[in-house]
Amino acid sequence: MDMTTPLGCSPSSTATGLLLEALGASDTYDYVPVRGLPTPALHVPERDALIAVTTAAPPMFAGSLEAIAGEHRLDVVLLRLGDAGRGVIAADFALGSLPCAVWVERNFALYRDASGLWLVPERAGPSVSITPTGFCLEMVPPFSTLTERERGVRRAACDMARILQPVEVR
Repeated sequence: MDMTTPLGCSPSSTATGLLLEALGASDTYDYVPVRGLPTPALHVPERDALIAVTTAAPPMFAGSLEAIAGEHRLDVVLLRLGDAGRGVIAADFALGSLPCAVWVERNFALYRDASGLWLVPERAGPSVSITPTGFCLEMVPPFSTLTERERGVRRAACDMARILQPVEVR
């Protein structure tokens, strides 16, 4: 009996895959080099989005998100992965497709509930829903209590862990 992780299921590809699935963009993206972000970044033109992944600790790359989002009018999301397969430990983002100024936040968590995938703050406050229309700033978070928030953050972490779990091959 051998234990193996499915091909293409690295923590980086799984994290971006969760976002691409929520965006409904499974085959509508390109890998592009972007100065100021780890390469390659994923550009999803139909959603005005740019997604990058790093294992670097904050504040590495965080300073360039707002400039990139403003210059290109894109929503830029940087997922920070932990070591040893811990999954996404934080998300920094700059929403540049908004009709107003760029909205920048750091250290948000992935959150999953029945309505889908979100980026949520540590406490109550504006959150970002991730839907087939793109990254949408929501003034009311998808949770009512911090306990509910924690459950949603754990659900998102379990989604990633489930994909990365080795499969038994007999």
